[in-house]
Amino acid sequence: MMDRKFGIFCAIIISLLAYLTNIFFNDLDINIGASTLALVMGAILANFTSNTEKGGKWMIKVIMPIAIILLGFGLELTSLLKSEIGPLGLFVVIITAVTSFMACYFVGKYLKLDLETSLALGTGGAICGNSAVIAVSPGLKLKEEKVGVILAIVNLLGLITFFTIPVLSKLLNLTEEQAGIWAGSVIHAVPQAIAAGESIGPEAIVIATTVKLSRVSLLVIIVPLCAIIANNNTKVEGEKFKIGTIPYFVPGFIITAILSTWLMPTEVSNHLASVGKILLLPLLASVGFFINKESMKDAGGPVLIVGLIATICMSISSYLVIVIFS
Repeated sequence: MMDRKFGIFCAIIISLLAYLTNIFFNDLDINIGASTLALVMGAILANFTSNTEKGGKWMIKVIMPIAIILLGFGLELTSLLKSEIGPLGLFVVIITAVTSFMACYFVGKYLKLDLETSLALGTGGAICGNSAVIAVSPGLKLKEEKVGVILAIVNLLGLITFFTIPVLSKLLNLTEEQAGIWAGSVIHAVPQAIAAGESIGPEAIVIATTVKLSRVSLLVIIVPLCAIIANNNTKVEGEKFKIGTIPYFVPGFIITAILSTWLMPTEVSNHLASVGKILLLPLLASVGFFINKESMKDAGGPVLIVGLIATICMSISSYLVIVIFS
């Protein structure tokens, strides 16, 4: 009982430290993200004490479903139809997402990764990094250690794309519009995609933001799809699929996304989504408690290779589509 309380306390303290540290970094024009910092801080603490895991498990079991449902309020399902994204941007978003999942599936299969890990890794790259992995991992029934490894790799790759895409855009002489689409379609985290667009130019930031948010809206399809695939993949032979085996937060997430898009005042849905984002910080700290030398040694190598190849494939496919069709 004391171990659980200690773990919960540590997760809350780390989330506060991550939030304040992120504000400090933002003042220095360094964009890492509070969620990434919480994950890293949780992992650092876990390598000095083993008393945090019980509290981490409680946070993941109890708080994660609530956070996922609340995150649904942050989705704008009509973003795919906004004029700023255009037909080219929509096409690039779809191609990039498909490329991420296909690369993770085939390379993961070659490296003998389980299907659930490949799907979570593909979702992190195709959609929106940390939030996407957190949203699909319970439905995929992934253990805390695997979620920790996947998040660590996704964050690393997200930082790499954040730094490289703006530089490559200039080297390849892309227009602001083209660079904005490329940044929005490849960079993993929303704040990083926006910051990268800002570094490219005023037109690029609007396009990168819209394209990135359109990718995020795909979660309303991906979350239930991953849960269904996981159930079909693990059920006993001959057993029929039961809709009741889908975790309750999956339909909850879809309902909140629909409510925020068409039925609720924007201010209310934004406040509820903000609560979900706040809950992500202690959650990611809790996941960090399970990132240790053993988990990274056992799965880190293959997951890193799959994620890296998928990210390279995403970058190349989206760049080719942009250049050929614009």
